[in-house]
Amino acid sequence: MTHRALALKYRPQTFADMIGQEHVTAVLTRALEGGRVAHAYLFTGARGVGKTTCARLIAKALNCEQRGVDGRSAGEPCNECTSCREITTGVSLDVAEIDGASNRGIADVQALREKVRFTPTGGKHRVVIIDEVHQLSNDAFAALLKTLEEPPPHLVFVFATTDPQKLPETIRSRTQRFDFARVPLRKVADRLLELQRREAADPEGIRFELAEGAALLLAHKSEGSMRDAVSALDQVVSTGEVEVNDGLVRRVLGIADREAFFTIAGAVLERDPKAALRALHQAFEKGLDARDLAEGLSEHIRHILVLKVDPEAGDLVALAREDLERLKRQGASWSENDLLRLLKLASEAPWPMRDSPQPLIHLEAAVLQMATLEPGETLAEILAKLEALEQRLGGAPALAPISAAGPGGGLAAAPRSAAPMPGGGGQRASVAPSPPRSAPPAVARPWTPPRASAPAPPTVFAPAPLVAVASPKSAAPLWPSVTAGADAPVATLDAEVVCDEAAERCWRETLAGLNARKRMLGAFLEESHFVGLAGDALVVAMDHVHCMVVSEKENFALVTEEAQRAFGRALELRCVPLEASQQRRRPALEDVAPMVERAIEFFQGEVIEPKSRRGERTEE
Repeated sequence: MTHRALALKYRPQTFADMIGQEHVTAVLTRALEGGRVAHAYLFTGARGVGKTTCARLIAKALNCEQRGVDGRSAGEPCNECTSCREITTGVSLDVAEIDGASNRGIADVQALREKVRFTPTGGKHRVVIIDEVHQLSNDAFAALLKTLEEPPPHLVFVFATTDPQKLPETIRSRTQRFDFARVPLRKVADRLLELQRREAADPEGIRFELAEGAALLLAHKSEGSMRDAVSALDQVVSTGEVEVNDGLVRRVLGIADREAFFTIAGAVLERDPKAALRALHQAFEKGLDARDLAEGLSEHIRHILVLKVDPEAGDLVALAREDLERLKRQGASWSENDLLRLLKLASEAPWPMRDSPQPLIHLEAAVLQMATLEPGETLAEILAKLEALEQRLGGAPALAPISAAGPGGGLAAAPRSAAPMPGGGGQRASVAPSPPRSAPPAVARPWTPPRASAPAPPTVFAPAPLVAVASPKSAAPLWPSVTAGADAPVATLDAEVVCDEAAERCWRETLAGLNARKRMLGAFLEESHFVGLAGDALVVAMDHVHCMVVSEKENFALVTEEAQRAFGRALELRCVPLEASQQRRRPALEDVAPMVERAIEFFQGEVIEPKSRRGERTEE
């Protein structure tokens, strides 16, 4: 007996036999049962999903002699009467099936109009099926329009197309449209397994055993087209192998081995670039194309991500159950966001490979970048850390010290030395310029604020060279550079610097008032060190950056106003360089910087320099 293709042998002969189009077959069945059949239908959808098959079923049901007789369903053809057999074999005179690509002219449509005017020869309806109807010319559509608008009672048009947007609106508005969906992967695989059982039951059928993994692979290769899946199965069965497994399907259809992707992805997820590069070259040496490797790796990462988001989404991944478990184990230690970043890198790799003479180089770069990808942090996590950091800044005394001067290295002063003052129970110390730049940094000693519970004698400091910040309107530099061996302009105080418990309490009240009015200014002053009072001068130790912020016109006015309210008299603000041993670290800069870098890396952001800096770079 002559071999018949499986796609033709097992073509659906009833609406119930169609897979994945229940939303269409249910409506058409009820319309046939109720006698409410339209004069024109438009079937749209991808290739191989059953558009033409459904059109033939409508023709068979309309002309079936036994439909609704002796308890038969009125919505299904019997496939036993003469009319059903003639339509099935394609010899019926009442069904005209033409191809819109080869009969697209106005003369073809005119000949069709003359033909459909006559009444049916055997059945009750004459059905015209035009496949790929969007291929008709504009003149042909114009010639068809009148017949489509007012057809004879016995005439039914069924149009099938993969591109409905190319049809004129005048044609689409006169038809009932049904959109055929792609068949789900699991339903395609189940259909292939059913065909294998039906073929085994046929005495003249081919004997073969179809594995579940092979059926899923064929379904995935078909991309939702049932006809393509059955045709691919027919091709694989033609090899004569009794056992149709995953390996045979890959070898016949030229699909890359999935084990290679498991190996490459496993090395990437283990963050082992050496093993990932070795696995990539091993797969390439087996004859796999670099572009196929890139697309397969992207698909593999996609499967891991889908199962990570929804472990029960087996219908979205066309793999056997054991492979699904392996994918879940591979993605167990990675977050959804990191897997999404891997998928982005893998999916973007094939684009530069298309026009490159050495596509493997681009794939190597992508695999190495994926294998060295650091874990990212979500925006919510970064915001939570920033909020915790802001809460930490509310308690300045809890901040830890650092052991070296600032990045500039020019504002560090020598450690304070304490010695008893003659004739008094206090201590004296001097604030001196910083040691030479070549000297080793001083060892950090934490600064402890005075205890409010235990009263202490007032601390008196000898006059020391200070840098005056009298007013932001001053023409002189507000904070001249203080470097070893350099003669920095300084101002000398005539009065002694005194710091007692009352002064400390008033300073804390000043900080509280500034925090209530302007939190950032208060935070900058909290990171500075209150030295004491020198007559009518308020002496504060800080570095150059903090001094520039405080000396800004608006900030300077707020500080002097709050100091006058807290101390009860007008005071002049004066700043001195902060000692290296008492420089407290600024977590707002040192803690936020790594988080900002992670955020930029995670969101693929770009740092934009200020205009002034870009201008300086341009001038250079």
